[in-house]
Amino acid sequence: MEYKTQTRQMILDCMIENPDRIFKASELAQSLPTISLSTIYRNLSRLEKAGVVQIVGAEENKELQYRYTGPGRCQAKMHLVCKECGKFFHLDGPALKMLQLSVMRVNGFELDQQQSVLLGRCAGCAHRRPRRRRI
Repeated sequence: MEYKTQTRQMILDCMIENPDRIFKASELAQSLPTISLSTIYRNLSRLEKAGVVQIVGAEENKELQYRYTGPGRCQAKMHLVCKECGKFFHLDGPALKMLQLSVMRVNGFELDQQQSVLLGRCAGCAHRRPRRRRI
């Protein structure tokens, strides 16, 4: 087990206080101005290796996004993540079962629920800004 630093705990506390969000390192740096961006990246990397945070994906500008997955957080469900507001939602029940069966049937591929995230827009963000139609 790795030594727990005060800085690492501050980053974790920020993520734990906002359990239904994903974070970019730059957002954490804005929330924690006493910690440098490079220190935040270094600690997020260590937390990801320890299984306490998960890399969710990258935005168009290639900045990685992270979510807290430590003790007390769900780990056996697939998640839907809004690319605009950063909230994530559980995908479970019949919808998850149908997706898993369909992927298995069509591709012969078994999904890892804990590591799987589907990106899109939540109902609130979709309502605020309608999608552009392609011509």
